[in-house]
Amino acid sequence: MSMTDRIDRLGALELRCLSLAARGRTRLEMMRETDIPVERIDRAIEEAMRKLNANNLAEAVIRAARLDLIS
Repeated sequence: MSMTDRIDRLGALELRCLSLAARGRTRLEMMRETDIPVERIDRAIEEAMRKLNANNLAEAVIRAARLDLIS
């Protein structure tokens, strides 16, 4: 599976978490804003990092922004 295929498969929650992280939100703040358990947010972030082939959240946010997946 190519990187483009993985990126196309980013889910709504994964994109939302990346977008919130880009705005400086912590996982706890993400939980409060979305009313989604922090464990689910952690899984969404981990999946987004995997799909973007990123080693950490900051790298995932940068890659998503460069690909115009988040603003």
